[in-house]
Amino acid sequence: RTMRVLRVAFISSGAMEVIAAAALVRGVSPQQYLDHACGNDADVLRGHGTPGTFASRALRIASPSVQVSQHLTHAAGLAWAARLRKTGEAVLAFFSETAADAGDFHSAVNFAGVVMAPSVFLCMTDGAEAPAPDVEVHDKGIGYGVSSEECSGHASEVFERVGSALSRARSGEGPTLIEVRISTDPDPLEKLRGALLAEGTLTESDDFAFRREVLAELERATVEAFDKALPPIDSLFENVFSGGSDGRLSPLLERQRAALRAAHEGHSR
Repeated sequence: RTMRVLRVAFISSGAMEVIAAAALVRGVSPQQYLDHACGNDADVLRGHGTPGTFASRALRIASPSVQVSQHLTHAAGLAWAARLRKTGEAVLAFFSETAADAGDFHSAVNFAGVVMAPSVFLCMTDGAEAPAPDVEVHDKGIGYGVSSEECSGHASEVFERVGSALSRARSGEGPTLIEVRISTDPDPLEKLRGALLAEGTLTESDDFAFRREVLAELERATVEAFDKALPPIDSLFENVFSGGSDGRLSPLLERQRAALRAAHEGHSR
């Protein structure tokens, strides 16, 4: 069901499709995701994140980075913390082949390899980014002593490789770098759909009916998301300063909030 929702809802979203996939698999509804994209008052981030950077503490989704590679160091840090706390958790980080040329990538994979952080770094390559890399992405893990693999973009193969890598990470065997070559499968979800149809798990009529259901749900959710009110002005200052147990802002932020309130009230008149 999730894969078909993704196929209908996020067919044109490019790199954002990965973030949408992670959110939906974790249990985020299309309505929640669209509330976030619109930045309305129902957005769990209250408009603090740009569209496509959905995050949720409850659903274990860390904040993505608007830069191509900064989140990789965060992923390594989260994985290291999980190892120190012995929680049995593992961290899965997605990135593009452009990010594999950035310093954050090398810092993250190197650090994860040194401390044996339970993590999986998954890079999608499609051959469309220029210039072409001199070294294949999965080979870069060799220099950092981490397990390195490559696979096609077929959904079942990716699921198997990532599942195995996560199991190894949780068992204390360290991180894995996986390169998924989506250029070999330009539409992995459509290929999976074909396989399900071939084996009889899915029928054309059921798929058509479900697509209509999803499109109707998305239309309702989109209208509702745009109709909801925006977050209050003061929400700009929420969760940006701990302020101790009383939750007060720093003097500088208090002055900024007062200035913003005054400007907003003057504009409202």
